[in-house]
Amino acid sequence: RRDRAVPARLDSLSRSLGSLPRARRMGAERNEGNRGVVVVPLEQRFCAGVELLQHACYPMLAAHEKIGAREATTMMEAFPRGQTVAIDLDAGSKVVGMNTGLLIDFSFDEPHHTFQQITSNLTFANHKPNGEYYYGGDICVHPDYRRRGIGRKLYESRKEIVREFGLKGILAGGMLVGYHRHCGAMAAEEYVERVVAGELVDPTLTFQLACGFRVKAVIPNYIEDDSCKGYAALILWENDQA
Repeated sequence: RRDRAVPARLDSLSRSLGSLPRARRMGAERNEGNRGVVVVPLEQRFCAGVELLQHACYPMLAAHEKIGAREATTMMEAFPRGQTVAIDLDAGSKVVGMNTGLLIDFSFDEPHHTFQQITSNLTFANHKPNGEYYYGGDICVHPDYRRRGIGRKLYESRKEIVREFGLKGILAGGMLVGYHRHCGAMAAEEYVERVVAGELVDPTLTFQLACGFRVKAVIPNYIEDDSCKGYAALILWENDQA
């Protein structure tokens, strides 16, 4: 099945999200109850915790799509500065959130790819030290720690990396984790348009839009996960300091 880019009106809607009333920015996390949680660079001692976190966050994700301790180690070795974790200092430095990413060049004329392709099968072997964009491999927060501002901290850690390296911005494939509830009634492109317009709420995409991202395309067959029916939104955050 042929995939297509999001219509221009969707990109326009993405740009205008910042002007919506605060009540409509659903999915934003509260900065409560996270005083013991800090975001730090990924280290070897946290890799086992990353694997546990993946299982807690993605119950419907195929096993080969999850980042285990071995994959986390490989990613860290490929690009140490690009990997961060949120740890709870009050719970023995438990890993409660994570962020992975690599540097790439990217053509918006050919936006479609899979999670396995863009991460070189979870190895980051395709990391380009002089790449133009930071591509977010994964970002997640433990279910017990959500809505505490941790997700925003992790996204800010990505933005800090982009500013530090002088990159054009952040790209990611945001899984449309709420699409399984609507897939019988509408195509993924319509679902994304309605999420961007504020008519529907997607647990992942709505939050990403509130963090300043714009949707550039809808990608089918991105990842093997029934919650999103394989669909992801290609999202972009642009570095205005580049």
